[in-house]
Amino acid sequence: MSGNNLVLPIVLWGRTAPTHCISSLLVLDDCSAVITGCHDGQICLWDMTPELQVPPRAMLFGHTSSITCLVKETMKETIKEHLLDDDEEEEEEQRRREEKSKSLSLLEYNLTMDTAKLFMSCLHAWGLNQQLDLICLERLGMLRPHCPISFGLISRGGHMSLMLPTFKSLLRKLSVATGRKLTLSDIVGKGTYGLSRAVTTQHLLSVISLANTLMGMTNATFVGDYIIIELCQLAAMHCVMLPDLLGLDKYRPPLLEMLARRWQDRCLEVREAAQALLLAELRRIGVSGRKDTIDLWAPYLPQYVDTVSSPSTDQPVPAPPPPEALPVETKVPEEEMDVVDDDISAGCLSNLPPSAKKICNSYEERRKQATAIVLLGVIGAEFGAEIEPSKGARARTGGQAPDGFGLTSGGSNYSLARHTCKALTFLLLQTPSPKLPAHSTIRRTAIDLIGRGFTVWEPYMDVSAVLMGLLELCADAEKQLANVTMGLPLNPPADSARSARHALSLIATARPPAFITTIAREVHRFNAAQANSQSQQNVHTSTLARAKTEILRVLDILIEKMPGDVVDLLVEVMDIIMYCIEGGLVKKKGLQECFPAITRFYMVGYCDRSHRIAVGARQGSVALYDVRTGKCQNIHGHKGPITAVSFAPDGRYLATYSNADSHISFWQMNTSLLGSIGMLNSAPQLRCIKTYQVPPVQPASPGSQNHLKLARLIWTSNRNVILMAHDGKEHRFMV
Repeated sequence: MSGNNLVLPIVLWGRTAPTHCISSLLVLDDCSAVITGCHDGQICLWDMTPELQVPPRAMLFGHTSSITCLVKETMKETIKEHLLDDDEEEEEEQRRREEKSKSLSLLEYNLTMDTAKLFMSCLHAWGLNQQLDLICLERLGMLRPHCPISFGLISRGGHMSLMLPTFKSLLRKLSVATGRKLTLSDIVGKGTYGLSRAVTTQHLLSVISLANTLMGMTNATFVGDYIIIELCQLAAMHCVMLPDLLGLDKYRPPLLEMLARRWQDRCLEVREAAQALLLAELRRIGVSGRKDTIDLWAPYLPQYVDTVSSPSTDQPVPAPPPPEALPVETKVPEEEMDVVDDDISAGCLSNLPPSAKKICNSYEERRKQATAIVLLGVIGAEFGAEIEPSKGARARTGGQAPDGFGLTSGGSNYSLARHTCKALTFLLLQTPSPKLPAHSTIRRTAIDLIGRGFTVWEPYMDVSAVLMGLLELCADAEKQLANVTMGLPLNPPADSARSARHALSLIATARPPAFITTIAREVHRFNAAQANSQSQQNVHTSTLARAKTEILRVLDILIEKMPGDVVDLLVEVMDIIMYCIEGGLVKKKGLQECFPAITRFYMVGYCDRSHRIAVGARQGSVALYDVRTGKCQNIHGHKGPITAVSFAPDGRYLATYSNADSHISFWQMNTSLLGSIGMLNSAPQLRCIKTYQVPPVQPASPGSQNHLKLARLIWTSNRNVILMAHDGKEHRFMV
C-alpha cells in the first residue's frame, strides 16, 4: 500500500499449511542466526538479535522428508544458490557436478574391485597351494567358497550348460563308490578341470585374464604390498603349475585351437591370457606333441598366391599348385567348441585357386584354415629353431635360423615354413576388401606372428614389402592411440597400429642390419624417384613420409638396446635420420635437440657454424652431410673403423681418429671468397692437412660395447684438440 510502511507478505501453499515441528537445529558461530529443520522437510532461517529475540527470516522448501542433520556447508550452498549471479552460479554448479562425478567414480571403482574379487574367489583353484590360498585370503581380500561351484559354457545362441547333478550329491556318490573321502584336489580336478577340455580352456582364460585386469588397475585397493607379484603367482599357478598339482589323470588340458582363436582377442587382458596359455601348453606337450599338432593342422594351411611384391621386385612369384583335398578332423562330442570367434576366419579363402575354393567353401573350413595359420605361425615363431635341418640339406652358418620346421614335408624342401610365411605376408599385404577388412583379427594376428618369428620367416619373405606394410599401419599410431580410453577394448585401427608397432620393434631388435639396410634402401629409392620426377605431389603422402616419427622411434630403440649393430651401419642410420628430420629444424635447434640418441656416439659430430654433420664409418671413411641441402660427401681417410670425429668450434677443421690404424687426421674445409663456410651450394671440399700417429688405446675389458667409448676428441680452441681415452689419458694436438 502506498503512503505507509506496511508490507503484507503473501504465502502460497497447497491444501494444508506447512507446519514446523523442529527435528534439527544449527546455531552459527557468531550467534547471528539460527537454522532449524522440521519433520515435514522445510528449513527455516531465524535472525538472532542482541536482545535474544528470534524473528523468522525465510523458509526454504525442497525436501520431502524429515531434516535430520544441518551443517554449515548446507547453509552456504543454499544461500549461494539464491544470492550468486548467473556466472558464479554456473561455476558453482560445475564444481558440484565434478565432486559428484568423483564420488560416483570412486563408488563405481570400489564396486568393480569387489566384483573382481568375487569372481576371482569363485574361479581360483582352492586347496592346491596352501601358501597361495593364505595370500588370497589375507592380502588379496578374496573369499573362500563354503562349497564347490558348478561351471558350464555359454553357447553361441546364448544357452548355458551347467554340470548336474550338483556337486554335493555327485561327491557323495563318488565317495560311496570309491570307499574313501575325496581330497581337495579330487574335488577341483573331477569337478572343474577334469570335465572337459573346453571347460578347462574357458576357466583358465577367465582366471588369468581377470588377474591381468587386476594387475592393470593402478588404484587397486588390495590389502598389503607386493600385490603385483602375488597376482603374478596366482596367474602362474593356473597357467603353468596345474598339471603338476592335479596330475594328468585329473586334468584335461586346454584346447590349442580355442586358444589360437583368442591369440588377438579385442580385450587385451584376454589376449595376453590366451597367448600365455597357448605357449605354456605348447611347452608342456614337448617336441613330440608339437610335431603331432603340426601333422594335424598342416593340411589346413592355405597355399596363397604371392601376388604382392615390393617396389624392387620385378616379377611376382609363381603361384603354388592347388592344395589337395582337406581331411575332416574327428572330434569327441564333448570337445566341440561353441565360442564366438569374431572375424578370425575372414579372408582365409581369398585368392585361392578355383579348385581349392570348391573344396573349402564352408565357414568351418575357413575357420580351420585361420586356426592352422595361427597355430603353425606360433609354433614356427616360438619353436621353429629347435627343428634341425635334414641330413641332405646344405649347411647353414651359426647366425642363421633353420630353413623351417618341415616335419610334414618329408624333410626335403621345408615347404611348411615357406607356406606359413606366405600366408602371413599375404594377410598383411593384401588390399583391404569385404572378405579381408583392413583391421580384421586374422590380419592383426599375422602382423604379430611376423614380428615374433621374423628370423624364421626372413628367408622366404620380401622384407621391404613387409616393413612398408607395417609402417603403413602404424604411420598414424600416435593419433590412433591417443584417443584410446583406459580400461576399454582398443578400436580396430588403434589395435592394428599397436600390433604393427610391436612387430616393427621385434623385427628391428631381432635383425638390426635387415631393418636398417632395408629402410635406408627405401629412402634412397624414394629420394632418387623424387629427384627424377617433375611432380612433387606425393612427397608428403607416401608411406615413408607419413611414418617418419615411427622410424625414428625404432631407431631410438636400436641405439638404446643394440648400439654395436647401429655403429656397423652408422652411415645408413644417418641417411635415414636426415630423411626423417627436416633440415631447417636441425639448423635451428641442432642435432642434439632434434635426435639426441645419435649424438651418444663419438663417431658423430655436428657443427653449429657450418650446419654440417660428420659420421665415421666402419670402413674408415667419413660421410659429411650438409643439413641445408641433405647432400652427402664421402671421404676415405683411415684404414680401419673410425673411433671419433669432432668439428673445431669455428667449423674450419674436422678431426678424425681411428684406433685401428692409430692415427689422428685433421681436415680443412675450403671456404668461399667471402671467408665463411658453406656459402656456396656446391659440396664442400675437404683436404687432409695433418696426420699424427697415436699409441693405440686398449679397451677396459673384452666386452662387445667397450669399443664404442674408447676415446673422444675435445677442442679447447679453434686450433687445439685433446684426444681423451676412456682411462683418462690425454694426447694434445695443434693444427
